[in-house]
Amino acid sequence: MPLSLVPEFDSTLRGQSLSIQSRRATCREVFERCRAAVAEREPSTKAWVSFGGDAVEQTVDERDAELQSGVWRGPMHGIPVGVKDIYDVAGQPTLAGIPNHTSPPANADSAMVRRLRQAGAVIVGKTVTTPYAYFDPPPTRNPWNVERTPGGSSSGSAAAVATGMCLGALGSQTGGSITRPASFCGIAGYKPTFRLLSRRGMFPFAPNLDHPGPMARTVADLILMMTALAPPLLQTCFEGMLNEPLAPEVRGMPNFRQFAKFVVPQGEILEKSEPAMMTALEGTIKRIGDAGAEIRHEPPNALELPKLWVQHRRVMAVEIAVSQADLLQQCPDKFTPAVRSLIEEGLAVRAVDYALAIQFQRELRRRMAREIGFTIWLMPASRGPAPTPETTGDPCMNSPWSFLGFPTITIPMALSPEGLPLGLQLIAGPGRDVELFRVARWCEAALARR
Repeated sequence: MPLSLVPEFDSTLRGQSLSIQSRRATCREVFERCRAAVAEREPSTKAWVSFGGDAVEQTVDERDAELQSGVWRGPMHGIPVGVKDIYDVAGQPTLAGIPNHTSPPANADSAMVRRLRQAGAVIVGKTVTTPYAYFDPPPTRNPWNVERTPGGSSSGSAAAVATGMCLGALGSQTGGSITRPASFCGIAGYKPTFRLLSRRGMFPFAPNLDHPGPMARTVADLILMMTALAPPLLQTCFEGMLNEPLAPEVRGMPNFRQFAKFVVPQGEILEKSEPAMMTALEGTIKRIGDAGAEIRHEPPNALELPKLWVQHRRVMAVEIAVSQADLLQQCPDKFTPAVRSLIEEGLAVRAVDYALAIQFQRELRRRMAREIGFTIWLMPASRGPAPTPETTGDPCMNSPWSFLGFPTITIPMALSPEGLPLGLQLIAGPGRDVELFRVARWCEAALARR
């Protein structure tokens, strides 16, 4: 499948879902297209810990047999989905990218995997994560340029989706692990409001920061994944979005101005952007404005960035130290340098300083929720295009929203001068995930008209 910021509809999760529903394609045919992409792209991309197997073959056949008997489980029926290797999948080990690590097969699916299965998805394999879902580089390469990183820690999920090796994938974010890989690989990614999606059966990094979330080619594809992943009360909201036009006339989106007043936060967070990213952002803001959006440029009053970045790292360090310090002492060969350093840093933090960090997080969340209100913030998804593979990139553009637990959606907006994807990050206040999806879909349609 050729790489593109605006994929052909038939190559998307939504397109394949409609083909299965209308019986224009079988679940087997959809799976075989993904398997062919794995055969072509996996040797250079290295996105998978495992792919396929007897259980997957059986599930594909079962989904086709259900269709033949008149049973359609919903829009995820027969859709091949990859799972970041921090989620339990029954019958498979959860290795979390840890070197020299073995683990018995999981006894049960994690909550997110179980919901996908119940919705009819085919869990085709485990995708590569950086060790402990932290910053150490993975073996995975960026499919746009194998001399660049795909980002981390949801490295394999982003690369697999971008190349059509699966149609959607589970990722997770503690700092920038959904947003940054989505940006670097030219796909869409969603980090929900904190605690909206269940972390049960997911490898813990920092319980006060960890967010499960989906990755796919388009916002419509993410919506389909959320019909399975969202809590029951929200599933109907996402199912309702499927009845909205797939590519609405940009100015014709119903009541658009009532829920989409954009703010571009000025100041030190944008100052970290590389020139190519700022050029792309300025062009994107113009296109969105020309399409009818109201956009303001304002400095954030409540966002204490330098302190936030320090306290975010402090919470991460302490919370991974709580879960991993004993293992580090017993099996030091299972820890890469960056993870070891973070754990040692966490062990040195005073209890009162950790408590103050949590207090700051809660107070800042309240202040920022009031400031962002009913606006949508627009900013880069990363400092620039994917860097070289000895790093996974700087999460400074993403960690504020992981620390605060605000929902974000990333969509592709442009290519850099060297032909690498650049992502746009949209941020909403806590609990405004559904509104954020509607706005993101509108923005995606506006940018697709370029």
